[in-house]
Amino acid sequence: MHRSTALNIRVGRGASRGGMTLVELLVVVSILGLLSVTILPAFSSGESARASRRAAAAVSSLVAQSQATSLGQTTAAGLWIEPLSGVAAIDLAIARRPEAYRGDTFTAAVSLTQPARPSDPVQLTFSRGGADVALMTTMKTPAFSAGSEPRPLVSNGDLIQIGHGADLFALECDSQPTVTGFKARLRSEAGQTPANTVWPTPSAPGGATTWHNFKIHRKPAPAGSLLSIANGMAIALAWSGIGSERFGPAPLAGDDGYPPAAGYNAGQAIAMMFDSAGAVTEVNFLATALSGAALDARVPVRGTVLLLVGRIDRCGLPFNPAPTEANPGANWQYADSTWIAIDPRSGLARAVPPALHIQTTPVTNARDSQVFVRSGQ
Repeated sequence: MHRSTALNIRVGRGASRGGMTLVELLVVVSILGLLSVTILPAFSSGESARASRRAAAAVSSLVAQSQATSLGQTTAAGLWIEPLSGVAAIDLAIARRPEAYRGDTFTAAVSLTQPARPSDPVQLTFSRGGADVALMTTMKTPAFSAGSEPRPLVSNGDLIQIGHGADLFALECDSQPTVTGFKARLRSEAGQTPANTVWPTPSAPGGATTWHNFKIHRKPAPAGSLLSIANGMAIALAWSGIGSERFGPAPLAGDDGYPPAAGYNAGQAIAMMFDSAGAVTEVNFLATALSGAALDARVPVRGTVLLLVGRIDRCGLPFNPAPTEANPGANWQYADSTWIAIDPRSGLARAVPPALHIQTTPVTNARDSQVFVRSGQ
């Protein structure tokens, strides 16, 4: 009895616990829950920022490659942005413009019919001997890249230069045009009006036909394979834009002083073109299946081209004064997004995070978030 009691005492004092009490387990669970609230979002934000920087670097690199492709060339090259939706794009490529079409012979010409009103489209008549209408609308240009479809030689949205004038007019053609099935219209997206744009001399009614030489500047198309932005990042089209105008299809909260761009329709492809000296000359808005029956437009560049790279799930969202993970705001409200500014004169791109505060005041609109890229900081 004495020996057994002593043994029980020794075992009781020397035994080590192999588990945790319920109270200790609850404490550990509470600590892990607190860490998941504080540490894991910071980790996620850091991963998102790195993904945004990688995506911005890929876009900037392709901009530089597009500019280099255009240097010293007779046909322009540029950056092609293929929309994934009306507010986001993840596919990019180098864009190329085909050689201009001047007709089938050296004597190819076009005449104009005086419109009823100065703002109406002008009826065009091509000489059959020098510009075969059937050929212009059925002959296909070679595909720029493997897998892409050849395009008609001439189509809606191409620009026509008539005579020796510098003005470029938008070309319109019916689905089955005849020799008089083509029209040319003023380009309101380029600021053309009857007051500042003069049409070449039309043919006199009942008199001799006045013929002009012409040059049709055809639309660009993607050349080579598309480059996809990965890791859940995209170009936020709704907030990207040119100068003081953005590509957004409609007003959004936080767009103070940054309205939708003239000529752009949601879902159109965007082709930013460089000239042979490397400067940005124009931005093309080209109809796609996403944009429905939207007309093509080619807009002169009047300011810095601004592309916003951010999380794809935030693309198209308006400003939110109190964003949360469940109720996020616009991409420019987050430090893990990136503004890419492309200078129209030099064609150089620079990537800068959005400004979240100006001094101590929180930024509440997209234009203020661009302060770093606009001021060159």
